[in-house]
Amino acid sequence: YDHFRLGLARDIPAFGGANLVTQTFLSFPRLFYGDPTKLTILFASLGLPVPCASANLTDAQIQSMGLKCSAKFPNGTNQPLYGIDHLNSVVAPGHAPVPANAVVNVNNVQALTGFTSQQFADAASAAVGAAPGSFSYDPFGNLTIGSRAFPVSGIPITVDAAFKTPYTNGFYAGLQRQLSSSAVIQLDYYHKSIDNILGVRDTNLAFEARIPGHAGETVPPGSPLTFGYGPWLHGTYDAVSLGFTKRMSKSFTLDTNYTWTHETDNALNSNFVSDLQTNFGAAFAATTGPTDSFVGMTTLVTDPVTGQTNASGPFAASNGNPVPKAGIFYNGPNLDKGPSDLALNHTFLLYSLVQFPWKVDFSGIFRAQSGFHYSAGFAVNPPDVDGDGNFNGVDFLQGRNHFVAPAFVNFDMRIAKRINFGERVRFHAYLEFFNLLNRANPAAVNGLPPTGTNPTAPKFAQVLQVLPGREGQVGVRIEF
Repeated sequence: YDHFRLGLARDIPAFGGANLVTQTFLSFPRLFYGDPTKLTILFASLGLPVPCASANLTDAQIQSMGLKCSAKFPNGTNQPLYGIDHLNSVVAPGHAPVPANAVVNVNNVQALTGFTSQQFADAASAAVGAAPGSFSYDPFGNLTIGSRAFPVSGIPITVDAAFKTPYTNGFYAGLQRQLSSSAVIQLDYYHKSIDNILGVRDTNLAFEARIPGHAGETVPPGSPLTFGYGPWLHGTYDAVSLGFTKRMSKSFTLDTNYTWTHETDNALNSNFVSDLQTNFGAAFAATTGPTDSFVGMTTLVTDPVTGQTNASGPFAASNGNPVPKAGIFYNGPNLDKGPSDLALNHTFLLYSLVQFPWKVDFSGIFRAQSGFHYSAGFAVNPPDVDGDGNFNGVDFLQGRNHFVAPAFVNFDMRIAKRINFGERVRFHAYLEFFNLLNRANPAAVNGLPPTGTNPTAPKFAQVLQVLPGREGQVGVRIEF
Protein backbone atom coordinates (compact mmCIF):
# COMPACT_ATOMS: atom_id res chain seq x y z
CA TYR A 1 0.00 0.00 0.00
CA ASP A 2 2.85 2.39 0.78
CA HIS A 3 4.12 1.91 -2.77
CA PHE A 4 1.24 3.98 -4.06
CA ARG A 5 0.76 6.72 -1.50
CA LEU A 6 2.82 9.35 -3.29
CA GLY A 7 1.32 8.28 -6.59
CA LEU A 8 -2.17 8.59 -5.14
CA ALA A 9 -1.61 12.12 -3.92
CA ARG A 10 -0.29 13.14 -7.31
CA ASP A 11 -2.30 11.29 -9.93
CA ILE A 12 -5.74 10.47 -8.53
CA PRO A 13 -8.12 13.42 -8.12
CA ALA A 14 -10.31 11.49 -5.68
CA PHE A 15 -7.34 11.43 -3.31
CA GLY A 16 -6.48 15.09 -3.87
CA GLY A 17 -4.23 14.56 -6.88
CA ALA A 18 -3.85 16.67 -10.00
CA ASN A 19 -5.22 15.97 -13.46
CA LEU A 20 -1.97 15.07 -15.24
CA VAL A 21 -0.98 13.78 -18.66
CA THR A 22 2.30 12.32 -19.88
CA GLN A 23 3.77 12.36 -23.38
CA THR A 24 6.63 10.35 -24.83
CA PHE A 25 8.84 11.63 -27.66
CA LEU A 26 11.19 9.89 -30.10
CA SER A 27 13.34 12.80 -31.22
CA PHE A 28 15.89 13.23 -34.02
CA PRO A 29 18.15 16.22 -33.21
CA ARG A 30 20.50 15.23 -36.08
CA LEU A 31 17.69 13.86 -38.25
CA PHE A 32 18.37 10.15 -38.89
CA TYR A 33 22.02 10.40 -37.85
CA GLY A 34 22.89 9.23 -34.36
CA ASP A 35 21.65 6.71 -31.82
CA PRO A 36 17.90 7.50 -31.98
CA THR A 37 17.71 5.62 -35.29
CA LYS A 38 18.57 2.41 -33.44
CA LEU A 39 15.32 2.75 -31.54
CA THR A 40 13.13 3.10 -34.59
CA ILE A 41 13.45 -0.57 -35.56
CA LEU A 42 12.49 -1.54 -32.01
CA PHE A 43 9.41 0.69 -32.01
CA ALA A 44 8.55 -0.34 -35.56
CA SER A 45 8.64 -4.00 -34.50
CA LEU A 46 5.99 -3.17 -31.88
CA GLY A 47 3.71 -1.89 -34.61
CA LEU A 48 4.11 1.78 -33.72
CA PRO A 49 3.83 4.23 -36.66
CA VAL A 50 7.49 5.21 -36.79
CA PRO A 51 9.84 5.07 -39.80
CA CYS A 52 12.31 2.21 -39.92
CA ALA A 53 15.70 3.95 -40.12
CA SER A 54 19.17 2.47 -40.41
CA ALA A 55 21.78 3.36 -37.83
CA ASN A 56 24.76 3.45 -40.23
CA LEU A 57 23.78 3.00 -43.90
CA THR A 58 22.90 5.69 -46.44
CA ASP A 59 20.02 5.53 -48.91
CA ALA A 60 22.44 4.66 -51.72
CA GLN A 61 23.98 1.80 -49.75
CA ILE A 62 20.57 0.41 -48.81
CA GLN A 63 19.40 0.54 -52.42
CA SER A 64 22.53 -1.17 -53.75
CA MET A 65 22.22 -3.92 -51.15
CA GLY A 66 18.46 -4.33 -51.59
CA LEU A 67 17.79 -4.17 -47.86
CA LYS A 68 14.42 -3.97 -46.14
CA CYS A 69 13.53 -3.22 -42.54
CA SER A 70 14.31 -6.24 -40.37
CA ALA A 71 11.23 -5.61 -38.22
CA LYS A 72 8.18 -7.63 -39.22
CA PHE A 73 5.08 -5.47 -38.88
CA PRO A 74 1.71 -6.72 -37.59
CA ASN A 75 0.34 -7.02 -41.14
CA GLY A 76 3.17 -9.42 -41.98
CA THR A 77 5.08 -7.06 -44.28
CA ASN A 78 8.51 -5.50 -44.06
CA GLN A 79 8.51 -1.71 -44.24
CA PRO A 80 11.09 0.27 -46.27
CA LEU A 81 14.43 0.88 -44.61
CA TYR A 82 15.54 4.51 -44.76
CA GLY A 83 19.16 5.64 -44.76
CA ILE A 84 20.72 7.93 -42.20
CA ASP A 85 20.86 10.66 -44.87
CA HIS A 86 17.24 10.24 -45.99
CA LEU A 87 15.90 13.40 -44.36
CA ASN A 88 18.97 15.45 -45.30
CA SER A 89 17.61 15.72 -48.84
CA VAL A 90 14.24 17.07 -47.67
CA VAL A 91 14.89 20.66 -48.74
CA ALA A 92 13.19 23.37 -50.78
CA PRO A 93 13.69 23.22 -54.58
CA GLY A 94 17.16 24.43 -55.49
CA HIS A 95 18.43 24.35 -51.90
CA ALA A 96 21.57 22.41 -50.97
CA PRO A 97 21.08 19.24 -48.87
CA VAL A 98 21.46 19.47 -45.12
CA PRO A 99 25.10 18.70 -44.18
CA ALA A 100 25.66 15.21 -42.82
CA ASN A 101 25.33 14.89 -39.04
CA ALA A 102 24.18 18.52 -38.70
CA VAL A 103 21.99 19.53 -35.77
CA VAL A 104 18.57 20.64 -37.04
CA ASN A 105 16.01 22.42 -34.86
CA VAL A 106 13.32 25.07 -35.10
CA ASN A 107 15.91 27.82 -34.84
CA ASN A 108 18.01 26.86 -37.87
CA VAL A 109 15.73 24.64 -39.96
CA GLN A 110 14.85 27.41 -42.43
CA ALA A 111 18.49 28.29 -43.04
CA LEU A 112 19.42 24.62 -43.55
CA THR A 113 16.44 23.52 -45.68
CA GLY A 114 14.71 26.59 -47.09
CA PHE A 115 11.47 25.43 -45.43
CA THR A 116 9.72 26.90 -42.45
CA SER A 117 9.69 24.62 -39.43
CA GLN A 118 6.14 23.40 -40.16
CA GLN A 119 6.85 22.93 -43.87
CA PHE A 120 9.90 20.84 -43.06
CA ALA A 121 7.98 18.69 -40.55
CA ASP A 122 5.25 18.00 -43.14
CA ALA A 123 7.81 17.30 -45.86
CA ALA A 124 9.67 14.91 -43.55
CA SER A 125 6.40 13.06 -42.86
CA ALA A 126 5.78 12.70 -46.59
CA ALA A 127 9.36 11.54 -47.17
CA VAL A 128 8.78 8.44 -45.03
CA GLY A 129 5.26 7.76 -46.29
CA ALA A 130 3.64 8.96 -43.07
CA ALA A 131 0.51 11.02 -42.62
CA PRO A 132 0.86 14.82 -42.32
CA GLY A 133 1.54 15.79 -38.74
CA SER A 134 3.46 12.61 -37.92
CA PHE A 135 6.60 14.66 -37.45
CA SER A 136 6.47 17.66 -35.13
CA TYR A 137 8.87 19.26 -32.65
CA ASP A 138 9.60 18.34 -29.05
CA PRO A 139 9.86 20.90 -26.21
CA PHE A 140 13.55 21.37 -27.07
CA GLY A 141 12.86 22.23 -30.71
CA ASN A 142 14.06 18.91 -32.17
CA LEU A 143 12.23 17.00 -34.89
CA THR A 144 10.18 14.29 -33.21
CA ILE A 145 7.50 11.68 -33.57
CA GLY A 146 5.23 12.19 -30.61
CA SER A 147 1.50 11.84 -30.13
CA ARG A 148 0.77 9.74 -33.22
CA ALA A 149 3.24 7.04 -32.22
CA PHE A 150 2.99 7.34 -28.45
CA PRO A 151 -0.55 8.20 -27.31
CA VAL A 152 -1.01 10.39 -24.27
CA SER A 153 -1.24 8.26 -21.14
CA GLY A 154 -4.72 7.94 -19.67
CA ILE A 155 -4.50 10.05 -16.55
CA PRO A 156 -6.22 10.89 -14.23
CA ILE A 157 -6.76 7.52 -12.64
CA THR A 158 -10.09 6.89 -10.98
CA VAL A 159 -10.61 5.18 -7.66
CA ASP A 160 -12.74 2.16 -8.42
CA ALA A 161 -15.97 1.61 -6.49
CA ALA A 162 -14.53 -1.73 -5.35
CA PHE A 163 -11.61 -0.03 -3.58
CA LYS A 164 -10.57 -1.83 -0.38
CA THR A 165 -7.71 -1.45 2.05
CA PRO A 166 -4.99 -4.08 1.60
CA TYR A 167 -4.45 -6.47 4.50
CA THR A 168 -2.48 -9.59 5.36
CA ASN A 169 -3.65 -12.70 7.20
CA GLY A 170 -0.78 -14.57 8.77
CA PHE A 171 -0.26 -17.86 10.57
CA TYR A 172 2.83 -19.07 12.39
CA ALA A 173 3.68 -22.32 14.16
CA GLY A 174 7.01 -23.26 15.68
CA LEU A 175 8.71 -26.05 17.59
CA GLN A 176 11.89 -25.66 19.62
CA ARG A 177 13.94 -28.38 21.30
CA GLN A 178 16.83 -27.77 23.68
CA LEU A 179 19.68 -30.19 22.96
CA SER A 180 22.04 -28.97 25.68
CA SER A 181 22.57 -25.99 27.93
CA SER A 182 23.92 -24.02 24.97
CA ALA A 183 22.28 -25.57 21.87
CA VAL A 184 18.75 -25.59 20.47
CA ILE A 185 17.09 -26.77 17.29
CA GLN A 186 14.00 -25.04 15.90
CA LEU A 187 11.39 -25.74 13.22
CA ASP A 188 9.08 -22.93 12.03
CA TYR A 189 6.22 -22.63 9.55
CA TYR A 190 4.96 -19.31 8.18
CA HIS A 191 1.90 -18.61 6.05
CA LYS A 192 0.71 -15.24 4.79
CA SER A 193 -2.16 -14.32 2.51
CA ILE A 194 -1.84 -10.80 1.10
CA ASP A 195 -5.26 -9.63 -0.07
CA ASN A 196 -6.44 -6.54 -1.93
CA ILE A 197 -3.02 -5.61 -3.31
CA LEU A 198 -3.65 -2.32 -5.06
CA GLY A 199 -3.02 -1.78 -8.74
CA VAL A 200 -4.30 -0.08 -11.88
CA ARG A 201 -6.16 -1.81 -14.71
CA ASP A 202 -8.58 -0.98 -17.53
CA THR A 203 -11.86 -1.39 -15.69
CA ASN A 204 -14.24 -0.83 -18.64
CA LEU A 205 -12.37 -2.77 -21.32
CA ALA A 206 -14.70 -5.04 -23.28
CA PHE A 207 -13.95 -8.75 -23.42
CA GLU A 208 -14.28 -8.57 -27.22
CA ALA A 209 -11.30 -6.20 -27.41
CA ARG A 210 -8.93 -9.19 -27.56
CA ILE A 211 -10.44 -10.37 -30.86
CA PRO A 212 -9.02 -9.06 -34.19
CA GLY A 213 -10.95 -6.01 -35.37
CA HIS A 214 -12.24 -5.12 -31.89
CA ALA A 215 -9.14 -3.60 -30.24
CA GLY A 216 -9.88 -0.82 -27.79
CA GLU A 217 -13.61 -1.57 -27.43
CA THR A 218 -15.09 -0.53 -24.10
CA VAL A 219 -18.29 -0.93 -22.08
CA PRO A 220 -20.50 0.91 -22.80
CA PRO A 221 -19.43 1.09 -26.47
CA GLY A 222 -17.64 4.30 -27.38
CA SER A 223 -16.81 5.32 -23.81
CA PRO A 224 -13.21 6.37 -23.07
CA LEU A 225 -10.91 3.80 -21.54
CA THR A 226 -10.95 4.05 -17.74
CA PHE A 227 -7.93 3.31 -15.58
CA GLY A 228 -9.28 2.14 -12.23
CA TYR A 229 -7.21 2.00 -9.06
CA GLY A 230 -8.38 -0.85 -6.87
CA PRO A 231 -7.71 -4.16 -5.06
CA TRP A 232 -7.08 -6.30 -8.13
CA LEU A 233 -4.09 -8.35 -6.99
CA HIS A 234 -3.32 -11.13 -4.49
CA GLY A 235 -0.31 -12.96 -3.12
CA THR A 236 0.53 -15.88 -0.84
CA TYR A 237 3.66 -16.79 1.10
CA ASP A 238 4.56 -20.15 2.67
CA ALA A 239 7.87 -20.98 4.27
CA VAL A 240 9.42 -23.73 6.39
CA SER A 241 12.58 -22.95 8.33
CA LEU A 242 14.89 -25.36 10.16
CA GLY A 243 17.58 -23.85 12.37
CA PHE A 244 20.29 -24.83 14.82
CA THR A 245 21.85 -22.40 17.30
CA LYS A 246 24.77 -22.91 19.67
CA ARG A 247 25.43 -20.06 22.07
CA MET A 248 28.95 -18.93 22.82
CA SER A 249 30.59 -21.59 24.99
CA LYS A 250 34.09 -23.00 24.98
CA SER A 251 35.10 -20.08 22.72
CA PHE A 252 32.76 -21.17 19.93
CA THR A 253 29.33 -20.12 18.62
CA LEU A 254 27.37 -21.39 15.62
CA ASP A 255 24.09 -20.40 13.98
CA THR A 256 22.79 -22.19 10.90
CA ASN A 257 19.45 -22.04 9.14
CA TYR A 258 17.75 -23.52 6.08
CA THR A 259 14.55 -22.00 4.65
CA TRP A 260 12.25 -23.35 1.95
CA THR A 261 9.92 -20.74 0.48
CA HIS A 262 6.94 -20.82 -1.86
CA GLU A 263 5.81 -17.28 -2.71
CA THR A 264 3.43 -16.34 -5.53
CA ASP A 265 1.44 -13.32 -6.64
CA ASN A 266 -0.11 -11.82 -9.76
CA ALA A 267 1.44 -8.34 -9.39
CA LEU A 268 3.32 -8.00 -12.66
CA ASN A 269 5.13 -4.78 -11.77
CA SER A 270 5.86 -4.99 -8.07
CA ASN A 271 8.82 -2.87 -7.07
CA PHE A 272 10.19 -1.68 -3.73
CA VAL A 273 12.17 1.30 -5.05
CA SER A 274 10.11 2.31 -8.00
CA ASP A 275 8.72 5.02 -10.20
CA LEU A 276 5.51 4.55 -8.25
CA GLN A 277 7.21 6.45 -5.44
CA THR A 278 9.73 8.72 -7.11
CA ASN A 279 8.71 9.68 -10.63
CA PHE A 280 5.60 8.62 -12.52
CA GLY A 281 3.47 7.89 -9.46
CA ALA A 282 0.45 5.64 -9.87
CA ALA A 283 0.39 6.61 -13.56
CA PHE A 284 3.30 4.21 -14.05
CA ALA A 285 0.95 1.28 -13.41
CA ALA A 286 -1.58 2.64 -15.90
CA THR A 287 0.74 1.83 -18.79
CA THR A 288 2.46 -1.18 -17.20
CA GLY A 289 -0.53 -2.80 -15.57
CA PRO A 290 -1.55 -6.45 -15.85
CA THR A 291 -0.97 -8.31 -19.09
CA ASP A 292 -4.73 -8.94 -19.18
CA SER A 293 -6.92 -6.27 -17.56
CA PHE A 294 -10.29 -7.93 -18.08
CA VAL A 295 -12.13 -9.11 -14.95
CA GLY A 296 -15.69 -10.41 -15.20
CA MET A 297 -17.97 -12.85 -17.02
CA THR A 298 -16.74 -13.83 -20.45
CA THR A 299 -18.98 -13.51 -23.50
CA LEU A 300 -19.30 -15.53 -26.70
CA VAL A 301 -16.88 -14.26 -29.35
CA THR A 302 -15.86 -15.41 -32.82
CA ASP A 303 -12.47 -14.94 -34.45
CA PRO A 304 -13.17 -13.28 -37.83
CA VAL A 305 -10.06 -14.87 -39.37
CA THR A 306 -10.37 -18.51 -38.29
CA GLY A 307 -14.05 -18.70 -37.37
CA GLN A 308 -13.23 -20.25 -33.99
CA THR A 309 -15.47 -19.52 -31.01
CA ASN A 310 -15.16 -19.95 -27.27
CA ALA A 311 -18.56 -21.59 -26.90
CA SER A 312 -17.20 -24.95 -25.77
CA GLY A 313 -13.73 -24.05 -24.54
CA PRO A 314 -10.81 -21.64 -24.66
CA PHE A 315 -8.74 -21.04 -27.78
CA ALA A 316 -5.92 -18.85 -29.07
CA ALA A 317 -7.13 -16.12 -31.41
CA SER A 318 -5.45 -15.54 -34.77
CA ASN A 319 -3.60 -12.55 -33.29
CA GLY A 320 -2.10 -14.75 -30.56
CA ASN A 321 -4.37 -13.59 -27.74
CA PRO A 322 -5.79 -16.15 -25.29
CA VAL A 323 -9.59 -16.37 -25.32
CA PRO A 324 -11.13 -18.17 -22.30
CA LYS A 325 -14.36 -20.15 -22.49
CA ALA A 326 -17.61 -18.19 -22.69
CA GLY A 327 -19.86 -17.88 -19.64
CA ILE A 328 -17.24 -18.17 -16.90
CA PHE A 329 -15.77 -15.68 -14.46
CA TYR A 330 -12.35 -14.70 -15.70
CA ASN A 331 -9.71 -12.87 -13.67
CA GLY A 332 -7.29 -11.51 -16.26
CA PRO A 333 -4.50 -10.45 -13.87
CA ASN A 334 -4.02 -14.13 -12.98
CA LEU A 335 -2.33 -14.48 -16.37
CA ASP A 336 0.63 -12.90 -14.58
CA LYS A 337 0.48 -15.26 -11.61
CA GLY A 338 3.84 -16.75 -10.81
CA PRO A 339 6.71 -16.70 -8.32
CA SER A 340 7.12 -13.34 -6.64
CA ASP A 341 9.88 -11.10 -7.93
CA LEU A 342 12.05 -11.50 -4.83
CA ALA A 343 11.15 -15.12 -4.00
CA LEU A 344 14.05 -17.49 -3.33
CA ASN A 345 13.09 -21.16 -3.18
CA HIS A 346 16.00 -22.35 -1.02
CA THR A 347 18.27 -20.43 1.34
CA PHE A 348 21.01 -21.83 3.55
CA LEU A 349 22.89 -19.58 5.98
CA LEU A 350 25.70 -20.45 8.37
CA TYR A 351 27.47 -18.10 10.79
CA SER A 352 30.25 -19.06 13.16
CA LEU A 353 32.74 -17.34 15.45
CA VAL A 354 35.76 -18.97 17.08
CA GLN A 355 37.86 -17.27 19.74
CA PHE A 356 41.52 -18.30 19.69
CA PRO A 357 44.17 -17.51 22.29
CA TRP A 358 46.01 -14.19 22.16
CA LYS A 359 42.69 -12.35 21.65
CA VAL A 360 42.29 -13.48 18.04
CA ASP A 361 38.77 -14.01 16.66
CA PHE A 362 37.87 -15.84 13.48
CA SER A 363 34.35 -15.47 12.06
CA GLY A 364 32.64 -16.30 8.81
CA ILE A 365 29.28 -16.12 7.07
CA PHE A 366 28.41 -18.67 4.39
CA ARG A 367 25.29 -18.20 2.29
CA ALA A 368 23.93 -20.40 -0.50
CA GLN A 369 20.59 -19.72 -2.12
CA SER A 370 18.57 -20.42 -5.23
CA GLY A 371 18.94 -18.02 -8.11
CA PHE A 372 16.47 -15.21 -8.59
CA HIS A 373 13.40 -15.71 -10.74
CA TYR A 374 13.09 -13.99 -14.10
CA SER A 375 10.73 -13.99 -17.06
CA ALA A 376 11.25 -14.69 -20.74
CA GLY A 377 10.44 -12.00 -23.25
CA PHE A 378 8.94 -12.44 -26.69
CA ALA A 379 11.44 -12.94 -29.51
CA VAL A 380 9.04 -11.18 -31.89
CA ASN A 381 6.19 -8.73 -31.49
CA PRO A 382 4.40 -9.27 -28.16
CA PRO A 383 0.62 -9.69 -28.47
CA ASP A 384 -1.74 -7.10 -27.03
CA VAL A 385 -3.46 -9.74 -24.92
CA ASP A 386 -6.53 -7.77 -23.80
CA GLY A 387 -6.73 -5.34 -26.74
CA ASP A 388 -6.14 -2.14 -24.75
CA GLY A 389 -3.13 -1.01 -26.80
CA ASN A 390 -0.64 -1.54 -23.95
CA PHE A 391 2.12 -4.14 -24.20
CA ASN A 392 4.59 -5.70 -21.82
CA GLY A 393 7.53 -7.89 -22.63
CA VAL A 394 6.67 -10.96 -20.53
CA ASP A 395 5.99 -14.18 -22.45
CA PHE A 396 2.83 -15.28 -20.64
CA LEU A 397 2.90 -18.63 -22.47
CA GLN A 398 6.06 -19.50 -20.52
CA GLY A 399 4.73 -17.92 -17.33
CA ARG A 400 5.89 -14.94 -15.32
CA ASN A 401 9.14 -15.57 -13.42
CA HIS A 402 9.20 -19.12 -14.75
CA PHE A 403 12.98 -19.25 -15.07
CA VAL A 404 15.63 -19.27 -12.34
CA ALA A 405 19.12 -17.81 -12.53
CA PRO A 406 22.18 -19.81 -11.41
CA ALA A 407 22.56 -20.23 -7.66
CA PHE A 408 24.18 -17.63 -5.43
CA VAL A 409 27.01 -18.89 -3.18
CA ASN A 410 29.08 -16.56 -1.02
CA PHE A 411 31.53 -16.81 1.87
CA ASP A 412 32.75 -13.79 3.86
CA MET A 413 35.47 -14.10 6.48
CA ARG A 414 36.96 -11.85 9.17
CA ILE A 415 40.06 -12.22 11.35
CA ALA A 416 40.28 -9.78 14.25
CA LYS A 417 43.09 -9.14 16.73
CA ARG A 418 42.78 -7.05 19.91
CA ILE A 419 45.67 -5.56 21.88
CA ASN A 420 45.14 -3.85 25.23
CA PHE A 421 47.37 -0.97 26.31
CA GLY A 422 46.55 -0.59 29.96
CA GLU A 423 42.95 -0.44 31.11
CA ARG A 424 41.64 2.33 28.84
CA VAL A 425 43.35 1.98 25.46
CA ARG A 426 42.54 -0.85 23.05
CA PHE A 427 43.87 -1.45 19.55
CA HIS A 428 41.84 -3.54 17.07
CA ALA A 429 43.17 -4.86 13.76
CA TYR A 430 40.95 -6.48 11.12
CA LEU A 431 41.50 -8.54 8.00
CA GLU A 432 38.32 -9.15 6.00
CA PHE A 433 37.54 -11.02 2.80
CA PHE A 434 34.32 -10.84 0.81
CA ASN A 435 33.33 -13.55 -1.66
CA LEU A 436 36.36 -15.51 -0.58
CA LEU A 437 35.47 -18.32 -3.00
CA ASN A 438 35.59 -15.81 -5.89
CA ARG A 439 32.26 -17.03 -7.25
CA ALA A 440 30.83 -15.35 -10.34
CA ASN A 441 27.40 -14.86 -8.79
CA PRO A 442 24.92 -13.58 -11.41
CA ALA A 443 23.48 -10.09 -11.13
CA ALA A 444 21.64 -10.01 -14.49
CA VAL A 445 20.49 -12.72 -16.90
CA ASN A 446 19.34 -12.34 -20.50
CA GLY A 447 15.62 -13.08 -20.77
CA LEU A 448 15.24 -12.33 -24.50
CA PRO A 449 15.33 -15.30 -26.90
CA PRO A 450 17.61 -14.69 -29.91
CA THR A 451 15.83 -13.68 -33.11
CA GLY A 452 18.43 -15.11 -35.48
CA THR A 453 19.12 -11.75 -37.13
CA ASN A 454 22.02 -10.86 -34.83
CA PRO A 455 24.62 -13.62 -34.41
CA THR A 456 26.39 -11.67 -31.66
CA ALA A 457 23.28 -11.31 -29.50
CA PRO A 458 23.50 -13.03 -26.09
CA LYS A 459 21.82 -16.40 -25.75
CA PHE A 460 18.71 -16.87 -23.66
CA ALA A 461 19.55 -17.41 -19.97
CA GLN A 462 23.11 -16.20 -20.55
CA VAL A 463 24.54 -14.36 -17.55
CA LEU A 464 25.07 -10.74 -18.57
CA GLN A 465 26.53 -9.33 -15.38
CA VAL A 466 28.03 -10.78 -12.21
CA LEU A 467 28.47 -9.43 -8.71
CA PRO A 468 31.96 -8.40 -7.54
CA GLY A 469 34.55 -11.15 -7.15
CA ARG A 470 36.92 -11.68 -4.26
CA GLU A 471 37.69 -8.53 -2.31
CA GLY A 472 39.78 -7.93 0.79
CA GLN A 473 40.39 -5.08 3.16
CA VAL A 474 42.30 -4.29 6.31
CA GLY A 475 41.30 -1.91 9.05
CA VAL A 476 42.28 -0.64 12.45
CA ARG A 477 40.35 0.89 15.32
CA ILE A 478 41.64 2.55 18.46
CA GLU A 479 39.54 2.86 21.59
CA PHE A 480 40.56 5.19 24.40
